[in-house]
Amino acid sequence: MRLFKLFLCGIFLAAFWSCSDLGDPYVEAECPDDQIKDCAGVCGGTAVLDECDICSGDGLTCNVDYSTQIQPIFTSNCNGCHIGGTSGGLNLSVGSSYNNLVNVTSPNYSPALRVNPSSASTSVLWNKIAGGTNGSQMPMNGPYLSQADIDLIETWINEGAQDN
Repeated sequence: MRLFKLFLCGIFLAAFWSCSDLGDPYVEAECPDDQIKDCAGVCGGTAVLDECDICSGDGLTCNVDYSTQIQPIFTSNCNGCHIGGTSGGLNLSVGSSYNNLVNVTSPNYSPALRVNPSSASTSVLWNKIAGGTNGSQMPMNGPYLSQADIDLIETWINEGAQDN
């Protein structure tokens, strides 16, 4: 009988110890073979953050608001020259800037549109602030917009440059 109890105790201990290395199921495991986790937490996965910082998003969830996010950038950084249309014929003052930007041909870069909805790369405005084509980077002589502001304007344009 004693031998039987020792046998049962051994089986119990073996089962207990063999399961103890399973670890806490709520602790994330490291990725094998130097793989990295994607934004969804999948080792070696391909999910990426979209321009809205949404994992595997399609970029349509940002909903950049023109009046509260874009116009304040213009007001803070561009109105020194572009108020009342005195520089380059572009007026970026509150109440006028949207109508002076979207689907308007830029007089200095014809036939390019100042803002071509859904295409930042073909918009004169984005190329000017990003330092791409169409001459000098704006604002003239700096300081230039932060990368976050440039990215936000790019997202707004690529979302369709809505007047919201």
